[in-house]
Amino acid sequence: MIFFGLYRIRMALQKKPTGDGEPKRGAMGSGFYRMSPRVHATIGVLYLALGGALIATSFGWNPFGRNLGPTTEQPAKDAAPAKPGSVPVDTIKP
Repeated sequence: MIFFGLYRIRMALQKKPTGDGEPKRGAMGSGFYRMSPRVHATIGVLYLALGGALIATSFGWNPFGRNLGPTTEQPAKDAAPAKPGSVPVDTIKP
């Protein structure tokens, strides 16, 4: 993703071929290559940002922090669900 963003920025910085005055319609290319350099640069920067965010999330960065999902609290030590001795231990030997 980052490499594609760099490619789009490289395309934005390249000069389009010009011949005598105005370039011919067929010489400009088609589809992808007909976009303006400003569009290529904008999309390239977006791809760089998305690729950077993807790499950062793989290293543990959470872009939404604690805004999503339920909150969790650490239970107190005395408020454990099972106190010692309240759960019977299996004493039958196989």
